[in-house]
Amino acid sequence: MRALLRFDRPPSFLPMRISSLLAIVVLALSVSSAAWAQTLTVALYPYVPRMDQFKAAIGAAWARVDPNVPLNFVAWDGGYNTDPPDNIDVFVFDAMYFEYFVDKGLLAAIEPSEVQNADDFLPYARTAVMHGDKYYAIPQLGCANILFYRTADTPVRNATTLGGLKHALGQCTYTSEIPPDDRGLMVDMNGSTTIATLYLDIAHSMNDVYPLPEPSTPDTKATADQRLMLTLGSYLNATSNAEDQTPYVRGVWFNEGYGRAFVGFTEAMSVMSAQTLAAVGFKLMPLSDTTPAQHLFYVDAIGVNKKTAYRDLAVRLANVIAATDTIVASFRAQDGKNPQYLMSVRISAFNALGKDYPIYQKMYELTKSSLVAFKLDKTGRAWVKNISSAVRQQVNAGYPCGCDQKAPRQILNNADAQTVCLGVCDSHGGWNRQWTNQPPAPSPSVCGCNACAVQ
Repeated sequence: MRALLRFDRPPSFLPMRISSLLAIVVLALSVSSAAWAQTLTVALYPYVPRMDQFKAAIGAAWARVDPNVPLNFVAWDGGYNTDPPDNIDVFVFDAMYFEYFVDKGLLAAIEPSEVQNADDFLPYARTAVMHGDKYYAIPQLGCANILFYRTADTPVRNATTLGGLKHALGQCTYTSEIPPDDRGLMVDMNGSTTIATLYLDIAHSMNDVYPLPEPSTPDTKATADQRLMLTLGSYLNATSNAEDQTPYVRGVWFNEGYGRAFVGFTEAMSVMSAQTLAAVGFKLMPLSDTTPAQHLFYVDAIGVNKKTAYRDLAVRLANVIAATDTIVASFRAQDGKNPQYLMSVRISAFNALGKDYPIYQKMYELTKSSLVAFKLDKTGRAWVKNISSAVRQQVNAGYPCGCDQKAPRQILNNADAQTVCLGVCDSHGGWNRQWTNQPPAPSPSVCGCNACAVQ
C-alpha cells in the first residue's frame, strides 16, 4: 500500500488541491485497511461434545461471507457466572438469563429485517430472544430434561408421570455412585445451577405457571418430588462430580450397561455406541404427577455485544453461526464419531439432519409439543445462587436410602465385612449388611451404610 503512494519529490511540492485529495485517499485506504485487518472475537457456548467442530464449521462458513475478517475464538462460561468481556464481539449464552443480559445493557438490538430465516426457528426460541418488535439475540441451540431408557423396557417406556416412573423403577435400588448393573435411575443434581433449575422445572410441571415464579423459599411439594427422583437413583450418583472429569458421564455409564434409565440432554447420545443407540429410547422426563400444558425448553442464543465497534459485522456473523448449513456442519458425524446430537432450534436443520440420522427425526418430534422457553427475570442469576442451597437442603432432608462408604482396606469375605463395615458405618447410621469389592464400586471395597454424609 505504501509503495503505491511513493513520490519522486515530497507531496508539499504538489498543488494544494491534489495534496488534499491524496490525503483523503490515504485516509480512506488506511480506514479500509483497518477494516480488512479487523478480527472479530467470538465466545461459543462451552458445553458441547466437540467445540472444535463448531469452530471449524463456523470458520469455514464465515470465510465464504467475509474472508478478510478473521475470527478469534475465546473461552467463556456461557453467562452462568460472568458477563462477557468488553472485547468479545459475539457470544453464545444460556437464554435463561436473557432478561438479565438485556437489563444490564449487554446486548445490541437487532432489527427483524436483519435476522435471516427467522420463521424457520421454533416459535418458543424465536420469542425467547425478543423484546417488543426487536431481537436482542439469535437462537442457536435448544435442550430439555430428557429421560433415556432401553426401548425393550416397557414399564419405563410407558411411564407418563413421576409416580408411574417410581412404580416402574422402584426406590432405593442401589446406594453407590454407579449402579451395580442395569437398575435404578441416574440423575445429576450436583451443581448449584443444575439443582436450582431442575427444581424450577419440577415446580413448573406441577403448577404450569409461566412466566416462571422465583420464590424466596422453595416449594416443599416440588422439593418432595425432587427427593423422589433422588430415591429412584442414589444420593451418590446425583451428587457425583464425575461429570467434571467426563462429560455426559451418565450416558457413558448407561452405554456400559449400568443403570436402567437416566436423565440428561440429547447430546448424551454422542457418547453411546451404535449398538446402544439402536436400542435407546428417549422422551421428555416426567417431572411430577401432572402433565403441564406447556413444556420448558432451554435456548442458547447468539448475542452481539453492545460495546462492539463492529456491530454490523457482528450481526452478520451471528446469522452465519445460526444458519442451517452451519448448524448441520457443526452437528453431524465426523471422523468416525457420532453426530453431536445437540438439539437444534431450526426446523430446516432437523429436517436436514434427520435424512442422515433418524434419531434427529425423533428429537424433532419432542419439539412439537407446546413449548415455552426456560427464562428467568432480570434478577435470575442472583436468584439461582440464593435458592440452590435451600433446594439442596430440602431435597436431601430425610433421604431414606443410605450410601456406600469406602472401606480402608479390601474386604475378604462376609465375616471380614462385619469386622470392617461396622466401624466404617458407625457414623453413617449403621451397616445395612451390604458390601462389595467388585467394579464399578471403587477399590478397595465399599460398605453399605444406612445414612449419607448429606450436604
